[in-house]
Amino acid sequence: MTERKNGEIMVKRNKDFEAFHEERETLRIAQTEVRSTEHRQNGLLPGYERLAARYEKLLKEMNKVLHISDTQSLALHRMEMELTALLDNAGQGFLTINRSLAVQKPYSSECRRIFGRKIGGAPFAELLWPEDTDTRMRVERLLGQMLEDRDGERPVGYSDGLPNSFERDGLRIRIDYKRMAMSTAVDEPRIMVILTDITEQYKSKEQLEFLSTHDPLTGMFNRNYVDKWLSEFRRGAFRPLSMVMADMNGLKLVNDVFGHLQGDEMLTRAGGIIRQAFGEDAVCSRWGGDEFLVLLPGADADACAEKIAKLREACEAVAAYPIQISMAVGSATMNGPDEDESRLFLQAEKEMYKQKLLESRRVRKKLIREISEAMYDRGIEDPLHVERVSKLALGLAERIGIAPESPQAATLELLARLHDVGNIAIPQDVFRHGGDLTPEQWEIVRTHSEIGYRLAFSLGEPALAEAILSVHERWDGSGYPYGLREDQIPELSRLFAVVDAYDAMTHERPHRRALSRDEALAEIRKASGKQFEPRLAEVFSAWLSGESYG
Repeated sequence: MTERKNGEIMVKRNKDFEAFHEERETLRIAQTEVRSTEHRQNGLLPGYERLAARYEKLLKEMNKVLHISDTQSLALHRMEMELTALLDNAGQGFLTINRSLAVQKPYSSECRRIFGRKIGGAPFAELLWPEDTDTRMRVERLLGQMLEDRDGERPVGYSDGLPNSFERDGLRIRIDYKRMAMSTAVDEPRIMVILTDITEQYKSKEQLEFLSTHDPLTGMFNRNYVDKWLSEFRRGAFRPLSMVMADMNGLKLVNDVFGHLQGDEMLTRAGGIIRQAFGEDAVCSRWGGDEFLVLLPGADADACAEKIAKLREACEAVAAYPIQISMAVGSATMNGPDEDESRLFLQAEKEMYKQKLLESRRVRKKLIREISEAMYDRGIEDPLHVERVSKLALGLAERIGIAPESPQAATLELLARLHDVGNIAIPQDVFRHGGDLTPEQWEIVRTHSEIGYRLAFSLGEPALAEAILSVHERWDGSGYPYGLREDQIPELSRLFAVVDAYDAMTHERPHRRALSRDEALAEIRKASGKQFEPRLAEVFSAWLSGESYG
């Protein structure tokens, strides 16, 4: 743009020089004639000589003036272009309006970005507030007054009644107004309007304000908000106040087995269930890692109990993913102005932990059932395989002296159900691979023992956790994950390894036929002292060889 304009100026200057060339040529011819001897006797010659000299001097002066004019024009244009570039790169929109209250040309490129089009000649107020007639009329009146102001340059702000911001297409724009000083008496008054995009700053401010009172994960209120709310509540006239504390069941299990992203999703879903169950009048907050606190202003104990019942129903109505959402709940109610919130907290918390303790066994059984069902639904485990290995494992256990009603037998039964539970956290495309697994996929699959260990430990079953962790160890130390050998391997893991291998061999698998009982027992005996404990391999083989077992 600058080069084109400079070129136009130079072309004009060259044309001017061409015109002077004709005058110079005329002067040269006249001077030649004057100097010719044939005009020496002409009495007018001295006058013509003076005229030619004055004409020559005039041409020189005109050339100087033209040169100065061109230089100043180029300098002025350069300044104009530099100023335009400066404004275009300032990250702000600059425009001016005169008494017409329309946008004047030029204006900065940021204005085109903000409005998405050229705005020269557009009515200013209509451009910014196209659908707000009252604001448009007020802005036009105030701008008109400013343009008539004779005090000279002075800022105009929100205190003068002019809006200091507007929104357009998701952008939030700050507006600054400035009356421009007139350089001459013939200049018309103008107002410069500066538009600054503060969208990101505004969002950051809103986000900070939100985070000061809300939990970032669930969007529920946080402790800071609850403290402020209780302070306001105390200052008002007394009303009953019920408090509910809820603690999620199984969150640690989900975090340990499925990862914290899955746990976060479960927390978010739980928060939504709580808000839905208690309604808009309740103050629902996330109180800690897996704890929620709900304040019910105006609710007595009966109303509070009804809300808690709704919460339980809502939890049961939600599909299990990866496990069913459930909570231990405690509550307390403030019935008189002399009671304080600290008693409510203590009572609600005490009831919550009491319920958690009383229901721990039921909750644990429910979690195991849900996890087993999830494994069946995903095709990770076959319920018929679980039934068969459970029967075989308990039978073998009894033959080596483990009583059917003993804690070991109960753990063994759980091991039959959950020995491959870690696979629930393995990407399912690994199992759908078809054919041999790659070394990388094998490494992924081999982590399932450790995942299963964490799950069982989260369920409060340390013996089961140890058994799951070691179920793929081998008697000779060539197993995984830790290469344990012989008596380093838990007894239940050694026992289960025998029955699991037998069941796998005697039932058809992809790319492999099922072996007969005798063929499978021969393989068990062959692996004795390598994969299996010799004593267990011998007892198992003798048992099945001497009995008909389907």
